[in-house]
Amino acid sequence: MDIFIPIGLGFVINLFVFIISKTLKQSDNRSLQICLFAFLAVFLSSFMIGSWVGMGIGVISSGMLLFVILIGIVIAIIPRERAI
Repeated sequence: MDIFIPIGLGFVINLFVFIISKTLKQSDNRSLQICLFAFLAVFLSSFMIGSWVGMGIGVISSGMLLFVILIGIVIAIIPRERAI
């Protein structure tokens, strides 16, 4: 059960990144791209840090990846309403 805390933390962090990018008037795809780059930055920094701390940061980045996959599926499935 303890593994879900850092995964959930990564999910929430990427949720905040997505919300902030949406408040800055970005499109859905651009916001998702920003979240993907945030995941890649955290994931690569976990390799550079290494040791036990890097492993914890890697688990947090897995939650961030989970958010990117989930929101990507939601954006692909739910059609946008177009103004006429």
